[in-house]
Amino acid sequence: MHDPGALSYVVLDVPEPQASAVMGVRRAHGDLFRAALPAEVTLTDSFDPSQDPEAAFAALDAIASDTAPIQTSFAGAHRFPDSDTFVMRLAAEDRLTALRQKISDEALRFEPSPGYEYIPHCTLRTLSPVTPEDAERLLSTDIPGQMTFATLSVFTLTRATTPAGVECRLRHRVRLTGRSN
Repeated sequence: MHDPGALSYVVLDVPEPQASAVMGVRRAHGDLFRAALPAEVTLTDSFDPSQDPEAAFAALDAIASDTAPIQTSFAGAHRFPDSDTFVMRLAAEDRLTALRQKISDEALRFEPSPGYEYIPHCTLRTLSPVTPEDAERLLSTDIPGQMTFATLSVFTLTRATTPAGVECRLRHRVRLTGRSN
């Protein structure tokens, strides 16, 4: 599908105005790596680079045509245990987890990260170290409002000589067009 040294992920694109709020937090905390990436909710771990991209994208298109846009909101800031990773959790975790499982069952081969339970989230910061003041500010982050996830995207990350150290390239994007149950 791509250079074996690259990593590709399926994500839901965070809509405006929440996307701008997420990017503002990333920039305010000087996380150049995160600021180089779009505001998104990752649905899959990096997938098998040997998988045929056209077949994978066609399978994602079929899933998207059968999946209604997902209405939700951020449910609050969270710090993953024993890490400097701060995220916004989501109110509709069950629907996002179900979509991840459907993608795994029908579209892409990927290996879940060992030792980590999948928790749908949008990452605010991963830059270390984190001062107690930064942690307090991050954990008090509030990004209000209902939002609708309406697009599914595939991004490939490669190492780069940019200040962020990464290049993020959009490989595929499709709208969720299914009907609500």
